[in-house]
Amino acid sequence: MCSGVRRKQRFARDSWTIVECVDCSMVFIGEEMTYHQIDEHHSLDNSEKELARRTDLHPGLLFLSKYTRRLRPNKNDRLLSQTIRWSRVGKLLDFGCGDASFIQRASERFDVFGIEISSRLAQASRQRVGAGKILEGPVTEVADSHVPAVSFDVVTQFGYIEHEWNPMAGLRSALRVLKPGGVTVIKTPNFASWNRHSMGLDWCGFHIPAHCNYFTPASLAAMLKRVGFEPLSRPVLDRLPTSDSLWMAARKPA
Repeated sequence: MCSGVRRKQRFARDSWTIVECVDCSMVFIGEEMTYHQIDEHHSLDNSEKELARRTDLHPGLLFLSKYTRRLRPNKNDRLLSQTIRWSRVGKLLDFGCGDASFIQRASERFDVFGIEISSRLAQASRQRVGAGKILEGPVTEVADSHVPAVSFDVVTQFGYIEHEWNPMAGLRSALRVLKPGGVTVIKTPNFASWNRHSMGLDWCGFHIPAHCNYFTPASLAAMLKRVGFEPLSRPVLDRLPTSDSLWMAARKPA
């Protein structure tokens, strides 16, 4: 975040290290990766590998999580409810749209579009919401070259920014495409959660190396401010350290 070079190691797994910047306290993977490496070697199968690893280590916890899943709100309903808390109509662009299941749900309220780096997921997205709604490629490159500036009311980033090797560039891209007064809504693993402190390297938010960055509420708010956003007040329930998910919204100044 600060372009500093002084780092201290926090965790290590296999050949990867997670480091913390001594100057700004940002936590991130210490080995730089290209977009090609992230797409071809890590992102597509990392979640399945991580789930299998945690199942072997903690089968009881995974069984409990699976058993109680039916009691939790539908994922896309939750994402939409977080979005409409800040904006209810207009054009919505989803960074890292995956298979477009969220924007398909959001299309009931918004004129939706998505950007996805994975060819496989981009194809699945086009089948859900139409070919003209999906752009394919690295998010920042596509957003900066193919999306008109000042053209969207909402940019959602649900499970995107932790995969983005240059998160400052990702936030600047969101700022560029938003209209004045537009909002970005973010969901990312909460590095400050009690569970992370308790579980250590076995924490569910560690998807190494697919997750390049690990945010706390303080570091994400600081990064948003640094690129020109105004972070919005977070509801009390979203501020609790009991959640492994960090939710935050920010507005482009009018």
